[in-house]
Amino acid sequence: MRNIIKNGKDFRIIPEKFESSTVCNITDAKEDSIDFTLPIASEAELNDYTAGDEVEIFGSNNEGLIYFVTKIINKSGKNITVNMPESYKNIQRREYSRVDFKGELSFVDYKDVVLQTDDISAGGLKFISSIPLEEHLEYNINIGLSNNLTINCTIQPIRIQQIDYNGKNAYSISGKFKTIESIDRIALVQYSFRSLTEAENLK
Repeated sequence: MRNIIKNGKDFRIIPEKFESSTVCNITDAKEDSIDFTLPIASEAELNDYTAGDEVEIFGSNNEGLIYFVTKIINKSGKNITVNMPESYKNIQRREYSRVDFKGELSFVDYKDVVLQTDDISAGGLKFISSIPLEEHLEYNINIGLSNNLTINCTIQPIRIQQIDYNGKNAYSISGKFKTIESIDRIALVQYSFRSLTEAENLK
């Protein structure tokens, strides 16, 4: 377990207040604890990390994404120590959850083509476009999530269907992410996890 986490990278940590989730880097991994630093966390975000609080942590390794829940043992400035978890979950691509998406989506090279966003996962998204795109080409896009995080990546359309949209021709497009940083894919995984949790709480 220690080696699996020690060899991970691109970690993100999520406190109870999701908006204060941030990047974290391992500084040491012991048998019973892990030391992290939160290099870009603001003072306001750091206030949402307190000893005794439970946090979720995502990272990546050679097998895919790893996820575990643990508790903060202590905090000093931007440095925190958490318990070494007893277990972790390995998240494969086929397990990426698709959730409704009402955030921002824009194309770098095309303006005002996105009429509506439908759903998103860590593997891709579905939206309605005013213009037909071409399958197997990659397009540069910006995705704005609800926690003020913007993801810059490329998308490749894999399914394009002409539809009627408010009396006009439009195109329902499903695409998969191609050129995307692992840290951004982790952000999409945590966004999906949070959205699913909020949906369950509303039932």
